[in-house]
Amino acid sequence: MPTSRAKKEEALAVLVERFGACQSAVFVDYRGVTVAEMQGIRREMRAVGCDFLVAKNRLIRLALEATGLSLTDPSGKDHSGELTKGLTALAFGYDAPNAPGEVLLKLAKANEKIALKGGFCGKTPVAGAAGVERIARMKSKEEYLADVVRLMKAGPSRLRVVLSAMPRKLMALKHVLAEEEAA
Repeated sequence: MPTSRAKKEEALAVLVERFGACQSAVFVDYRGVTVAEMQGIRREMRAVGCDFLVAKNRLIRLALEATGLSLTDPSGKDHSGELTKGLTALAFGYDAPNAPGEVLLKLAKANEKIALKGGFCGKTPVAGAAGVERIARMKSKEEYLADVVRLMKAGPSRLRVVLSAMPRKLMALKHVLAEEEAA
């Protein structure tokens, strides 16, 4: 039974909203995955704050176009053939951009039917399981900000240590010079 235009527009609106709100997205080929396995994947995704849904490739391409995301990476390679071909499910990461990649890598190791196509790392498309591993290693925005604060705090702290050591080094140098003059 064909899907009505209204349902397609509704599905497109959902995809546009999710692509607009997510920090990362992972594309999965789910050919051969049973309904029970798919429910298990959705359950694990919800547990880490991610969404997992099945979508038509044409609607995915339209949603990407509507949100301004491109399937062409900075080097100019177009990944649309790899990411939007065959049966496609999408995992969206919002607060923890690495969560969908981590969960799907773990599930793909346990179930050979789950094929990782690639995804988005921020706004940059990545392809294959190696791309999903890259997504799994991503940090959240808060983690990056914490790293910056740590670096900013470390600078003055190190400077204080160096400056506090200066008088001792000057005293040692003065002592060495005094001994040389005495000799």
